[in-house]
Amino acid sequence: MIIETHDLTKTYGNKTACSSINLSVQEGHIYGFLGRNGAGKSTCIKMLTGLVHPTSGSGTVLGKPLGNVSIRAKMGYLPELFRYQDWMTGLDLLNFHSNLIKLKNKEDQIKRVLKLVGLEGQEKYKVGSFSKGMQQRIGLACALLPNPKLLFLDEPTSALDPIGRKDVRDIIVQLKNEGTTVFLNSHLLSEVEAVCDYVTFINKGTVLLSAPIEELLTSKIQLSIKAEHVSENLFETLKGKYDTFHRVEDGSFLVDLKEREEITDIASAFFSDGSLLYELVPQKETLESVFLKLVGEPIKKK
Repeated sequence: MIIETHDLTKTYGNKTACSSINLSVQEGHIYGFLGRNGAGKSTCIKMLTGLVHPTSGSGTVLGKPLGNVSIRAKMGYLPELFRYQDWMTGLDLLNFHSNLIKLKNKEDQIKRVLKLVGLEGQEKYKVGSFSKGMQQRIGLACALLPNPKLLFLDEPTSALDPIGRKDVRDIIVQLKNEGTTVFLNSHLLSEVEAVCDYVTFINKGTVLLSAPIEELLTSKIQLSIKAEHVSENLFETLKGKYDTFHRVEDGSFLVDLKEREEITDIASAFFSDGSLLYELVPQKETLESVFLKLVGEPIKKK
């Protein structure tokens, strides 16, 4: 595992930011780390990157103990809230970061990351004149300078428009295809759903669930049914066959199915009963619906 933690805990006085966090991140995966504001996500990332020391627990990153300085040359990190000097140009900034990490062949690397994030030809403008989206892109470029083996992204698409978000998604997938492991923290669940292999949900500093995303989203199908003149006999029959079959407030019905083939059986049952069947709408589980079930409230969308 490229990241492994055991009961990782961070407290600040009487406040617990993270409690007994256990993570296992496989190399080459895009790993989603999800939770509401204040759930402890950024604190956990800071412990993994060595910026914050854990109060208790242990872990390894890239095969070394947490806080090991030698592995930082192989990591990239884009924090959620960052601000660069307004008077520097994008090129100044990339040169500055290249010098900080003592990057070899920095000219080639700078050209590569500028092209990758879509800022080629705009690097001589001052950062203070950049739009929010451009500032997000230059931050991503800085994180990509060392050609990292492990990349931490904390809300990388928060300031981007839909096209920019797609561009970042494409970059993340490209990095994975090149062998980079991406640890992604995002509130944009549709973005996570589109690219991640594995997700962990965290709430109030505690891990609620960790699972492959495919397993979460293919476990069942929820079928919405709109029909009239449904007999009590049919209702009781379907309720006996499907434990989750129930009527909702607007008069329609909902039922959880294991396989799509069961939709045909449901339709046949309504037709045989003489009911007027208007709609059968299968609704697959989404990452948002899983999140809401675990946390109980929606997160603020950006």
